[in-house]
Amino acid sequence: MSKLMNIHSIVQEEIRKYFDLKPVQLKHPLPERPLRALGLMEIDGEVFSSEKLLRAVFIRPQLPVFFAVRSMFLRPRVEYDLPVFAGEVMRTGSTKMVIIDIHRAGKTHHDDSALFDKMIQIRDKYPDLTKYTKKQGGKVQDVFSKAACQITIPEELDGRAVEIFLEYLRLFCDMVRRAEPVSGEELKRTMAVFDDYLKSLIDHDPGVGVWKMIFGEKGGIERSMDMHFGM
Repeated sequence: MSKLMNIHSIVQEEIRKYFDLKPVQLKHPLPERPLRALGLMEIDGEVFSSEKLLRAVFIRPQLPVFFAVRSMFLRPRVEYDLPVFAGEVMRTGSTKMVIIDIHRAGKTHHDDSALFDKMIQIRDKYPDLTKYTKKQGGKVQDVFSKAACQITIPEELDGRAVEIFLEYLRLFCDMVRRAEPVSGEELKRTMAVFDDYLKSLIDHDPGVGVWKMIFGEKGGIERSMDMHFGM
């Protein structure tokens, strides 16, 4: 049975069937032990890019308790004007929370209904998992699509959770592989949406907020922008 806490290596192996992943040299190489966490937290992981992926980010924060996170974020290059893939596994004791989604980053003029329908078809194939649906509270729900998978499962469903993870991932990778870059006025509009999105991240994105909390205002913003956008 595949173990869910090995999801990073499983996902990376799958992505390499579609894209040539090249390691990214970060301004602050991983692993890191944030001073604000008094050395009790270690953040490890890998960051890649490819011809069509601006970033493939895999982050593993580890605390000295029964809590661990496996976070991943796949962002196509801006000129392809595509949604992003986001996945997370959080383990507390013997229980795991799993979040998988494909969604737009920022405001969009697109209708992604056909994509969401395909995602829901995948999700509906796993009633043994979806009976454990548990949505996170707060504003974070505004980020997720209606087709997101959000579940809290017992240990024995690890293998099934890996299966649904890979089905969402293959749908995303197929979409990116087939995509052609936009140009002209469409590219200008895409870049404008992306620029507006970047401006809103620093003050409003919960992920950037976590990095600021761990590394301070300047250090958190710098790490987040470098890791996710190469800026």
